[in-house]
Amino acid sequence: MRFFTPVKISVIGTGYMGTIHARKLAKLNEAKLVGVWDIDKQKADKVAEELNTKSFQSFDEAIGYSQAVILATPSDTHGKLGMQIIELGRHILIEKPIADSENEADILIELAEEHEVTLMVGHIENFNPAYIAAKKYIGNPVFVEVHRLTSFRDRGAEVSVVEDLMIHDLELLPKFCGTDVTSVEVSGASVITNKPDIAQVRLKFASGLIVNLTASRMSFNSKRKMQIFQDNSYVGIDFGDRTAEIARIANKQTEGEIIQFGDKQIELIRPEIPDIDPLEEELKTFISAINENKSFDNSTSLWALKMCDYILRHFK
Repeated sequence: MRFFTPVKISVIGTGYMGTIHARKLAKLNEAKLVGVWDIDKQKADKVAEELNTKSFQSFDEAIGYSQAVILATPSDTHGKLGMQIIELGRHILIEKPIADSENEADILIELAEEHEVTLMVGHIENFNPAYIAAKKYIGNPVFVEVHRLTSFRDRGAEVSVVEDLMIHDLELLPKFCGTDVTSVEVSGASVITNKPDIAQVRLKFASGLIVNLTASRMSFNSKRKMQIFQDNSYVGIDFGDRTAEIARIANKQTEGEIIQFGDKQIELIRPEIPDIDPLEEELKTFISAINENKSFDNSTSLWALKMCDYILRHFK
């Protein structure tokens, strides 16, 4: 059995997500939260006091105390700050998106390889227990419908709903849809902010697969659901309720309930959902990669960023 010393981690940015990261890290045996830093010192001081950790005086001090860094600052700072962190040889988990531009993202990935540090991007839905339970049932989709709706909040309002919400689903798509998109249709509206608050996107892939995505921060009711239709089966993932259901043509080997659907027998499967905390799992995965000198394939993060950029440039 291998034993590891807790990884010393600083959190840069103590807004909504940075504060949650710090709270989770403070409870993990695998990590030692050495401190937090924010350009707003009062915010950092408040989090540091709550968690009995250090509020660093400067960005450089925060990096100096750490082996790894959680970067949870506004997305337009990810490139500049991320490059500095990597060049100083620190492992880094960057909250989504990876960067503000494709060029910055490419540089971050190249620098991480050059300096042999672990670079992970925080796309938390990869660790959603409903997705984890359902993904083994996803084969070759022919049609995908996605809805991600929430009420308006100040958090994330500095970017469009595409970069704030839809990016979660865009990052997942390459895992089972591929990346060969042949056409993109975009529509939506700005309602409260000067950026799109509602977006509808229709992607067509070379295989003929159609993916419809709707994202809104103008809804009274929250919804985070992906419906995947494929030959002889359906996979439904509710990221919000953390439930999943699979319906497929029944065969001799069944694991679910059999129901009659017209002249067809349908097997309905509600897989057991693991009792895990997505952010905690994400952090544990990051720390494990550091200890085992593993790197991450960040191609899906890069593809999601490219798609966000394309969608926003073609907004109607």
